[in-house]
Amino acid sequence: MTAILQLPDWLGSTIAIAAAIIFALVPFLVVRWFWATSVTDKTSQVAETVAVRIGALHALILALIFAEAQSTHAELRQEVSKEVTTLEHVALHLEQWNGPEKDKLRSELAAYVQAILQNEWQTAAPVGGSQEAKHAYDAMDLALLDLQADTPRQQSLRTRMLMDMDTLQEHRRNRLSLFHRSLPTLFWWVALAGFAITVGLFFIFPITALHIAMLSMYGAYTGLVLYFILALSHPYIGPAAIDASSYATILDHELNPS
Repeated sequence: MTAILQLPDWLGSTIAIAAAIIFALVPFLVVRWFWATSVTDKTSQVAETVAVRIGALHALILALIFAEAQSTHAELRQEVSKEVTTLEHVALHLEQWNGPEKDKLRSELAAYVQAILQNEWQTAAPVGGSQEAKHAYDAMDLALLDLQADTPRQQSLRTRMLMDMDTLQEHRRNRLSLFHRSLPTLFWWVALAGFAITVGLFFIFPITALHIAMLSMYGAYTGLVLYFILALSHPYIGPAAIDASSYATILDHELNPS
């Protein structure tokens, strides 16, 4: 399903809209073909009532899921921003450290950031985080614990860096949790089933160009909403992908010994 997100935004959204229009017209035409002769005034009343109720429930489900996906996406952006800010704090404190251990510590932190970019910012990233990032974090944390602080300034910097490392670990866990908070498959079945039932109940209306156009508009809008929900629930790819260049910026500008 995520293959559509790998396409250019305009192409992916166009395919989603086209597929939804087809998905809207097929049930309508099929049901109309089989039961057109059975339509009575009573049948029309029942179909309209059921269509309105299922359509309203379907719209409510889409609205709630869209809001949840958007909220999760916004929280993830905040956690990424907080994690990057914490990394910048550690890098700044390392720059202020005047001991011989500075270059080694910067290399340890650079290895951690590199592990995040290479192993935790992709679709195949493990839910609990990569072992490479964990090992890099542990190495950096242990190096700070073993750091010899000979002056009050170094003692203050060491304390701050250790506190920042604890904060960094918290933001990383939150990022990983939000990163992998995908929508259950059951939602997509419910969304598609509700959509198909709603458009299928349009069989009480005759097949005209205007009716098909209006039903196509409904299908197009539903397809666009589903496409955006899919994009928001996959923040590592597609139109809603969160920019990870800030991690690379830290590597290039903050942790480059040269």
